[in-house]
Amino acid sequence: MADPRSHGGDPTQAFHLVVPSVPGYGFSQAPPAGFTVDRLARMWAELMARLGYHRYGTQGGDLGAYVAPRVAAVAPERVVGVHIDGGFGFPTEADVPDMSAAERVEWEQMQRWMSGGVDHHALLRAAPQTLSYAWNDSPVGLLAWMMQKFKEFTMTVPMPEQAIDRDHLLTNVSLYWFTGAAGTSSWPMYERLTVADDGGFAWPRGQRRVPSGVYGGGSALMRRLAERDNSIVHWPQGNPGRHFVAMDEPLAHAADIRAFFKGLR
Repeated sequence: MADPRSHGGDPTQAFHLVVPSVPGYGFSQAPPAGFTVDRLARMWAELMARLGYHRYGTQGGDLGAYVAPRVAAVAPERVVGVHIDGGFGFPTEADVPDMSAAERVEWEQMQRWMSGGVDHHALLRAAPQTLSYAWNDSPVGLLAWMMQKFKEFTMTVPMPEQAIDRDHLLTNVSLYWFTGAAGTSSWPMYERLTVADDGGFAWPRGQRRVPSGVYGGGSALMRRLAERDNSIVHWPQGNPGRHFVAMDEPLAHAADIRAFFKGLR
């Protein structure tokens, strides 16, 4: 999102939206080998420069939560702030020795929560291309895979609110089916796009050059860890929604993004 004044737009508007498509997703050409978050961040920074935006903020969820902070890292003189749906401050094994007794109890609860579903990160890191042949061959197989993920990431929402609009779901799956992107969208996992130093799963990397904020602020432990690597200025509590918050709670999501960027120019 960019300040319209930097592009000759109407200064009364809050901001313009620039929504680039990640290579390998939807109608975008598949990425080359070695396509990392940092490479994608440099691409986005170059895109904004070519579009004529000199000051802008970055926002993202899921994969975008990894890319948004890295754009700030590669172009700190242009990025006014970083807003992500969530991911800053999640503890890892390396943080355990420095935890208090109460924080270790919270850590154990997190481990039980995170072990309750299918580890798609491990599957996609191990054999994305193997799975993609089945997805591209069978629309039923692709639909089943996508349904499992939608259900898993919305499983705590009570019925009937848990139901996802059929056309919305089929449109989402069709974008992968008709473009053959089910496999290429998994390549970043195989390329270790989110890998930690020990080879395991990693949460988004922080940066301290520009202010950061999240849609869903976590516990005191998470904020402590988030502030270790980020300049946190926005950490709200009680915002509704889960993983697919932009789809589930579009108005609340948009309002929080506006609140974060309101004072950043």
